[in-house]
Amino acid sequence: MKSLMYVNPKKFPPALSQIVKLKPQQLPISALARVFCQNCGLWGRAILCPPLLYETYPQFKTLASSREYFNEFDYIYLYIWKNDGTKRWWFKKNADDFAHLTLKRQKGRQLKGVEASSARYLTRLMRKIKAKNSARGYVVDAFICGHCDMCARKCPNRENPPCNRGGMPSMEATGINVHKLLEQQGIDFDWPPISYLTQVTAIAVAGGK
Repeated sequence: MKSLMYVNPKKFPPALSQIVKLKPQQLPISALARVFCQNCGLWGRAILCPPLLYETYPQFKTLASSREYFNEFDYIYLYIWKNDGTKRWWFKKNADDFAHLTLKRQKGRQLKGVEASSARYLTRLMRKIKAKNSARGYVVDAFICGHCDMCARKCPNRENPPCNRGGMPSMEATGINVHKLLEQQGIDFDWPPISYLTQVTAIAVAGGK
């Protein structure tokens, strides 16, 4: 089998801080993640956020079913993205798509602009990572930071779940307590974001090395 792609942090844009390899049993799946989702404005509105998420991905309907699903994989790769506004989150070959942006240090609410743009790009990147490794014979699932906006700023299928365009759920939507996960791995993060933004994406892999 060909080697797994996109697991070498040296080949990513500078906004990627590190890639962490875990066993699925190390994921802290808890009710607190559900509480975080319930306090978001997209609860019950976005089709890939709870509870509408379960019409597309019933495996995440309960914490027990989420745990069972993740345990079917061999490894989890976490992608830790950290940015104070000065780091490029896109590959150089995509520079023209981001020519309108100026990389400069930002703080607090200013980081929301970085978050919106980078989350959109990272969603597409995770889809690419999933597709490339699936084509190599691995069983791969991908998870993003925040709600899915792979298709557009407003989901074209928003009023008609389930999603039929290959959209992806956030890690929190599956029941993973991302803050606790970062703490367990000894990874610093700024919450709420004041000096820098931390975003976490992941892939689950069966057949990985």
